[in-house]
Amino acid sequence: MTQIVTLPPNARESAIKTLSEMLRFAHAGRPVNVKISIARPERTPPQCAYLWAVVYPLLADAKGYERDDVHEYLLGCHFGWREKRLPGGRVEQVPIRTTTTDEHGNRDVLEGRAFWDYVEFCQRVGARAGVFIPDPDPSYNLQRAAA
Repeated sequence: MTQIVTLPPNARESAIKTLSEMLRFAHAGRPVNVKISIARPERTPPQCAYLWAVVYPLLADAKGYERDDVHEYLLGCHFGWREKRLPGGRVEQVPIRTTTTDEHGNRDVLEGRAFWDYVEFCQRVGARAGVFIPDPDPSYNLQRAAA
């Protein structure tokens, strides 16, 4: 089980004491990995659902492809492509990054402005293909500006 503790940007002393106690008793008798990273808000389930239940199906249905293939294509077009070596000396092109991993394969979820830039890119691709992809909800522009 993974536990995530977010330290506040200031006045961390109390939180560090709590974290220290938690670490002291975490999985007693077993080795424990501790990873420190910058806290970032993750995408919400409705944002993920919008991509997979609206954007990708509209494009896939219009062009006769699978959602996963549309997803990979859009990622590559937006972030760029890299070569992936495969057994048998084969090479295929894969996106440099995904919506959940960076160019090194580390977890790095697109959020905020980067996520909405990707959504707007998908909408533009749809428009060029004659596919209207609606905004996720009426307050989209307000959410986008705050991101």
